[in-house]
Amino acid sequence: MRSFLFVSCLALWVVTACSAGGEQQPLSNAGGAGSNTPDNPATGGSPSDPTEAGAFFDSSMNQDTSAVCTDSIDVVFVLDVSSSMGFVLDKLGNEIDGVVAEAQKLTTNSGAHPPHFGLIPFVDNHVIDLGGVEDGNAVHLDAQSLRNAFKFHRTNFTNPNRNPGDGLGGPTMQNPICEENALDALYAAAKDFPWRANASHIIILATDDTFLERPDNYGDRDNDGLTNKTDYPREGDYPARWTVPETVEALKVAKIRLFTFTSRGDAERHCGTGRRLPWEARAAGWSAPYFNHPPLPDSTDGANFDLDLVRKSTLSLSSTINDIVLNTYCNPPVY
Repeated sequence: MRSFLFVSCLALWVVTACSAGGEQQPLSNAGGAGSNTPDNPATGGSPSDPTEAGAFFDSSMNQDTSAVCTDSIDVVFVLDVSSSMGFVLDKLGNEIDGVVAEAQKLTTNSGAHPPHFGLIPFVDNHVIDLGGVEDGNAVHLDAQSLRNAFKFHRTNFTNPNRNPGDGLGGPTMQNPICEENALDALYAAAKDFPWRANASHIIILATDDTFLERPDNYGDRDNDGLTNKTDYPREGDYPARWTVPETVEALKVAKIRLFTFTSRGDAERHCGTGRRLPWEARAAGWSAPYFNHPPLPDSTDGANFDLDLVRKSTLSLSSTINDIVLNTYCNPPVY
């Protein structure tokens, strides 16, 4: 049986104004030496001009201008497909043509191989989408293929509230706590997607909540160590398999830059079940520290964007992704 101690001095997260990387940075983080429950998180802040993604980047910062770059582009979407996240799938479905076209333009101009795209949807578990055409169908090459994939997961997992790793025969209404398993999906993206050696590696992640770490279990709604309750919200065995340091290391080994669209701690609440962590912890790991660990985008030379601005159509998802790809192309991470 596990229990988590909610103590106000467990973690003190202090943040300052936007850094050059585009998100708030921790100034101090006293206590919390380990991966437990962040119970005093910073809410995380918005960029000074959140409608201009280009303000986050200096495209020459990491770039070697001494030679012509002929790298291709690998982009993997790691998307929360829980019931509150359908709007992201809808927006991507409507706007993906422009994203693919802009990436293809970059590789055409440089004479590189065409861009590769991937999709890993997650809730309490994840799956690598196999609706593509290359590398065991994990790689998508065109917008229509990705649009079909977004629609498939929206219909079969978001709408019925089903975990994608359970397949089409999995139970519905199977999401007993608000936190979602982004961490394991990121680890799988780093380790299992067929990244190419001669490509810029980008992950685009979207979620409206934080995550848990091993040894917690997303299916244990009341944290009693059991996963056998069948009344709503039904429990199930969905263990967290990885930790923040393990996931960050996997991303770094694969030379991935992580860009995230996530909610702030004080954002509107869209989850109707219980929580393991406080509402304010929704920013943890994304725009604010997760205990003594800096936000994952900061650790991987990426950036974070306010998901609720996307929800309100104040921030264009496709335009921001295009800026990310443009400024990351042939611009390797500096860790």
